[in-house]
Amino acid sequence: MRIFLDTSAIIARYNTYDKYHADASKVMEEIARGAIPLTRFFISDYIFDEVMTFIECVLGNHEMALEVGEALLSSPFTTLLKVDEETFKETWNRFRAQEGSSFTDCSSFVLMESYGIRHAFTFDHHFANVGFQVLP
Repeated sequence: MRIFLDTSAIIARYNTYDKYHADASKVMEEIARGAIPLTRFFISDYIFDEVMTFIECVLGNHEMALEVGEALLSSPFTTLLKVDEETFKETWNRFRAQEGSSFTDCSSFVLMESYGIRHAFTFDHHFANVGFQVLP
């Protein structure tokens, strides 16, 4: 299974004070033991930016930001997708037409559709609302 990692899931996994921390940890444990089959994780450069910014500026934890950033960038199971000019234009068009989703969410939806990714690990209801399968 190809799984897109959303900001909410990454933050929940690493932030022990997050209300979804236990749920995020359980999903990662299920993936690790094969109960949820994983072929590859995907994140976008926008998601990476959101995660780093949140950990650094909201949690105030530079060391954690570096740890999470290094884990995401060096993982052999994770691919970083970049928002190029065409993706940006498609994202802008989607954002204009889709009230209630953030610009970053719209970029995630466009990338997921472009790469045929149907599953997202997220605690953001917007992914399910537009038809993606969500974990947990």
